Amino acid sequence: MRFNSVESVLLLLLVLIFAWYKLYLNAAFKRGGIRLASVFSVKNLRKGIRARLLFLPDLLRALVLVLLVFALMQPQYGYEQETVVRQGIDIMLAVDVSGSMAAEDFKPNRIKAAQKITENFIGGITDHRIGLVVFAGVALTQCPLTLDYGIVTELLRRSSIDMLKVDGTAIGDAIVNAVYKFAPDKEGEKRDKVVILLSDGENNSGIDPYQAAKIASEKGVRVYTIGVASLEGARIPYFRFGRKVYSDNVPKLDEQLLKDIAFLTKGKYFRATNNKALEEIYKTIAGLEKGKIDVNKTMQYAERFYMFLFPAFALLAIEIYLRSRVFQRVF
Repeated sequence: MRFNSVESVLLLLLVLIFAWYKLYLNAAFKRGGIRLASVFSVKNLRKGIRARLLFLPDLLRALVLVLLVFALMQPQYGYEQETVVRQGIDIMLAVDVSGSMAAEDFKPNRIKAAQKITENFIGGITDHRIGLVVFAGVALTQCPLTLDYGIVTELLRRSSIDMLKVDGTAIGDAIVNAVYKFAPDKEGEKRDKVVILLSDGENNSGIDPYQAAKIASEKGVRVYTIGVASLEGARIPYFRFGRKVYSDNVPKLDEQLLKDIAFLTKGKYFRATNNKALEEIYKTIAGLEKGKIDVNKTMQYAERFYMFLFPAFALLAIEIYLRSRVFQRVF
C-alpha cells in the first residue's frame, strides 16, 4: 500500500488539537460543584459504568478524525501488470526436389522423408511466418511468407520430383529466391530472417552459391543448411519399360559447399543420414530460433480510501448513538 497524498498527514495536528481541547481546556471550563451539608455520605460512592466510560464518545470522535485523515491521504494498493509481446521470425524453407531426392537411403525415400519431417517441423511452429521454395535445376516459390501453416503444409505435400522440368541442383538460385521473399522490416520492428536449405547434391546449375550466400549475409539472413544423404550414399531409382531400375552412379553430397554457406551467413550446417537424424536436426533448429519475447511490467494502482472512510462512518454512527442514548447530558 502507498499513500498518494502524504502531505495530508499534517491534518493529524488538528486531531491533536481536538484531543488537547477535550482533555484540558474543555474540562477546565466545565468545572463546577454542588454544595452539600456534609460530604460524608458521598465520599465513598463509587463511579458507575457510565461514568467510567464517559470518555468513550470523545475517543470515538478522535478515531473518526484519524480515519478521515488517512482517507484523505489517498491510500492505494498496487498490482503488477505484465504485458508479453511475442515477435516471431521469418523462415523460408528451400527444399531440393531434384531427381536424386528419389534415393531410398531414407524411408521411403529422401523426398518423402523430407516432406514428412518438415511437415512435423511446421506443425510445431507458433508466431513465425513461413514460406516455401522448391528447387532442382531452377528455383520456384511455392508459397510466400505466411502465418497460414496449413497452406504451406499442403503445398509441401504436393511437391514432387517431376514438378520442375529442369533437373539439376541450383542451390544458389534457391538461396537468392528465398532471400528476396523477405519483406523489409516495418518501423520499430526487427524480425530475424532464416533460410532452411535442404539438399542432397552438389550445385551444378544457376548462379554461384557463394555469391548467393554473400547476398544473404548482406541482408542479414542466416542460412541453415541440411545435407540429406546416408554416409554410403544411394543409387537413384528410375523406371524403364515399366520396371524400377537403379542408376550405376551414386550422387555426391557437396558437404563443404553447404558448410561454407552456413559459415558465411552465420548459420549452421547439419548432416542428416537417416530419418531420425533429420528429425533431431529440425528440433535443434527450432531450439535455436525462438524469436523475441518482450516483457513489459507496469504497476497499476487502485484507490482504497474506502478502507478508512467506511470504518470512520461506522464509528461516527456509534458515537452519535452513545451521545444521544447512553451518555445524555443536561448541561
